[in-house]
Amino acid sequence: MVKPSRRSFVDAALLLPRAGRPLAALCLLALLAACSIVPPMHAFRMPAIEPGNDANIVWPAPPEVPRYSFIGHLYGESNAAKVDSERGGFASFMAALVGLDERRNDAVDLIQPQQVCSDGRGRLYVADSGRQAVFVFDEKLGEFFIWNESSLNIPFLSPVGVAHAVDSVWITDTELALIYRLDPQGRLVDTVGQGIVVRPTGISYDADGKRIFVSDTGDNNIKVFGLGGDLIDVWGNTGPSDGELNRPTFIAYRAGRLYVSDSLNARIQVFDTFGDYRGTLGQRGLYVGNLARPKGIALDSDGNVYVSESYYDYVVVYNGNGELLMSLGGSGTKPGQFSQPTGLWVDDRDRVYVSDMLNRRISMFQYLGGN
Repeated sequence: MVKPSRRSFVDAALLLPRAGRPLAALCLLALLAACSIVPPMHAFRMPAIEPGNDANIVWPAPPEVPRYSFIGHLYGESNAAKVDSERGGFASFMAALVGLDERRNDAVDLIQPQQVCSDGRGRLYVADSGRQAVFVFDEKLGEFFIWNESSLNIPFLSPVGVAHAVDSVWITDTELALIYRLDPQGRLVDTVGQGIVVRPTGISYDADGKRIFVSDTGDNNIKVFGLGGDLIDVWGNTGPSDGELNRPTFIAYRAGRLYVSDSLNARIQVFDTFGDYRGTLGQRGLYVGNLARPKGIALDSDGNVYVSESYYDYVVVYNGNGELLMSLGGSGTKPGQFSQPTGLWVDDRDRVYVSDMLNRRISMFQYLGGN
């Protein structure tokens, strides 16, 4: 089966070597100039996000035992639906959340959501390369904020990776070849990696070792930083062999293992806490469960591994031994379908967040547990 090519400019640019990107960068700047003007930081009232809705979409479908249920979509300002006197505020919000209402044409919504993370305190962070901003959804406050140049004087060009560490939010900017460190209010603390990283993409935090891992797509390795911004180590080099990388993108660290989307090698590589190779998940192929352009990666409380397969528009789920369990998605715009999924995140309540990039939304699912 051959799928017609519909890869976006940003998707292709993530994999370009730095020397071949000047024209691409100029085109990107011109493209974004018309859509990157965002008003200063605002807060929009939103009810709390809770699992369960009238859509009742589950995977696998009955009569099989369901393992995942669809929660809804996050867009941005469109979620802050106005109170409908006939349906009530909560019903109106839920309709917007699950995609039953059309988005507002004038809303400040996501354009190209990339990596996602949460901080364990009710905040979800989304790096949006199209908006040149970071969207912050605060579930406890029922609000969301936009961090960008006009609101906080931070000149993002192409924010892609985001990670929360202690009381800081770390953002990778692939075009500027920088890593920003922000405080909880989104104010710039400092920049990291200048002259060290070539094209930083994915980012993850090791809470035990107090380390920040950054996948350097342009340099085909993983760079390890301390919380002070000092470079500690470099893992991997260019190639197709075990422990070697070819355009690594997103990463996830959990329980002493770093999982790396080795995108152009069409696999997930696993490294231990010392940077030694420990295994591979997935392989190149044309069948569901095979990989072509893996991007986002995340793990749930049972140790299941989620990988967004951006070329074939699904999320595959492996167990801790690398065995395929099931897949979610397929090409489309309906709930549970994707168009070039990128970043992935699983929070401490086992809610799965998928950056559905070309559909300009975050799709949310609840992992229901079970073998």
